[in-house]
Amino acid sequence: MSQPHQYIALVTSLPDLGKLFTRKSVPISEFRLKQRMSMLEAEHTGLLQELVEITAWAGVAKYDQDLEVIRRANQVVNDLKDYPDLQHLVGTRMETRTLIAALRRRRDGQETAGDIASWGYGRWCGRIKANWSDPAFGLGHFMPWISDAHRFLQAGDHIGMERLTLTQVFRQLDHFGALHEFDFEAVAIYVLRWVIVERWSRYNEDDARDRLATLVEAALGNGSPSGIDPAVTEFPTDNSFAFEGTTS
Repeated sequence: MSQPHQYIALVTSLPDLGKLFTRKSVPISEFRLKQRMSMLEAEHTGLLQELVEITAWAGVAKYDQDLEVIRRANQVVNDLKDYPDLQHLVGTRMETRTLIAALRRRRDGQETAGDIASWGYGRWCGRIKANWSDPAFGLGHFMPWISDAHRFLQAGDHIGMERLTLTQVFRQLDHFGALHEFDFEAVAIYVLRWVIVERWSRYNEDDARDRLATLVEAALGNGSPSGIDPAVTEFPTDNSFAFEGTTS
């Protein structure tokens, strides 16, 4: 098949993922999705792996320093030079990460942004540094979600923070996804959406299991169960789609 027909067939074979937070399970398994991805051109398979790695928590967790993640992001953006919308998607995702990292650093007592070039990425580093004491870093007038994130972190509401973060990422994907239909970009954005839907469905399962353990232990009269404290538990914002060489 020629590439246009090949990608039309691939995109039409992928089930609708639905709206975020509305599904208890993903409509296509990782195994089936990887089977579908075998229809990609070899070059696109490599680029998709890079894209998933730099935008997924598990992909960047292997780096010891924030600066290494920034350098890797710049490399991926360069590799995506023929796909400007995917470049913008990586940049936007990294900027969102930077804003959340700034919120957490400030919550943990950091009094200034410090050397933000060593841990921050993108357009907002200067604004963050100049407005460190402002709840939304001077960006709340056009990114109101930052103020919400500040409140969730201060309140220790990790579920609310998780939902807010994933909602912002999904909106970014929706924005760029609307620009593509039957091409590599459309496939890549679908996979990134799948990563988020799978992450949330798996969290629901883990959360339900923890809640059951809490109820069972309380029913046995053992008081508060050990090792389960939803008020202090934090978790990554998404999971990596495990192509070969990408940490799952």
